Amino acid sequence: MTAQSPVLGPDAVVEGLGAFDELEYLGSGTFGETYRAVRGDDEYAIKVIHFEDMPEYLWEREVATLRRVDHPNVVGFRASGRLAAGGRTYPFLECEFIGGGDVQQHLEEDERPGSRAHVRQLLTGLLAGVNEIHDLGILHRDIKPANVALRDGDWGQPVLLDFGLARALDMSSHTDYPARIGTERYMAPEQLRGAPARRRSDLYAVGTVVYEAGTGSHPFASPEVMTAQALHDRVKAGPARDPRELSDHFDEDVARVLVRILSYRAHERLGVDDALRDLENP
Repeated sequence: MTAQSPVLGPDAVVEGLGAFDELEYLGSGTFGETYRAVRGDDEYAIKVIHFEDMPEYLWEREVATLRRVDHPNVVGFRASGRLAAGGRTYPFLECEFIGGGDVQQHLEEDERPGSRAHVRQLLTGLLAGVNEIHDLGILHRDIKPANVALRDGDWGQPVLLDFGLARALDMSSHTDYPARIGTERYMAPEQLRGAPARRRSDLYAVGTVVYEAGTGSHPFASPEVMTAQALHDRVKAGPARDPRELSDHFDEDVARVLVRILSYRAHERLGVDDALRDLENP
């Protein structure tokens, strides 16, 4: 979650939803802005979507799918609605609030998983969360450090955020929204080429996040800003460097799974079931 200025801001949220005991702006991402809200003993997160004209049928269909998700590695859904502020109406979601910050925040503070067990748990937790949403027909398409919360700051308890929003925006008729949904640094090469995301595109993104968290380095991107084409070409020239050469926090099984799910060709990546099976025995 980035610290950029909100499009609406707390005053607009209060205008649309009423007063809170506490309302804290947490940041903005690909799809909207997020707040921590407190009313009485109830603490939760509010995600206001930066999209006014999403068709009601499409929004309701996606929300119906979100209600079915119940997994410790996927943020819990509470409710949805429409927020009217400044003469406009925005859809919003209420979700559980995950204390402990996200992976991006921890990396910016130079905090990384402290053991092989933490790296393994980070990978298996994200794979399990992805498996849950994939089973419900949801592709995330924007897995990145800012979209992975750490419950209580624990690297062994990752939680996927912002799932289920990409498809609704991509399928809508809103022409101003960018056609390429996601964050280039964490996109699979097929997404960088402009092709549709698929299940193993999410697996690639998981691998990138875990590799970067454990080593402190992106598996392909240089520290300098890279174009989408340059990043694509670097992945194609792969494979990713064995993460054990950069950190002793990777065991053999974790390193092998990561290198496989970071393959350039989607069909060469492990599926989530195979990846989890390879990681079953520490």
